[in-house]
Amino acid sequence: MIERDLALELKAINQRIGNIMQLRLDKCGLSLGLLYLMHMIENNPDTNQKQLAGEMRLTQGAMSISIKKLMELGMVDKEPLEEDLRHHRLVLTDKGKKVIDDYEKYLEEIIKDIFTGFTLEELKKFSEFTSRINDNLKNIMKKISKE
Repeated sequence: MIERDLALELKAINQRIGNIMQLRLDKCGLSLGLLYLMHMIENNPDTNQKQLAGEMRLTQGAMSISIKKLMELGMVDKEPLEEDLRHHRLVLTDKGKKVIDDYEKYLEEIIKDIFTGFTLEELKKFSEFTSRINDNLKNIMKKISKE
């Protein structure tokens, strides 16, 4: 069945991209999950550890371990809140900001390499197809959530 083969190809593409990106992160001692957490911290400066755990669907214990690892790597720091010194907010260190910036530049290079040899017309057509696939997936998610 062609649909199954295409779904497996898309899955394989996703895994290969993830593996390529993970190879880059290995040099920093990070996982894709920890990098995502760093993005969450950067984009939500007023959120606390409990809120991050809920947003990422992690237990508070797992979040504590992740934060501790990021702190050990020098990517994240805790700063006391001015209004209540008993509580802290998480902030990226300069090193953490640089890692995210370097990663995003590397990602742009990889994206260019992935689509080497494609014409603009082919890329537009491919974009149409993937948009339709994503729309179908959204509809499936809606249907499943109602069950």
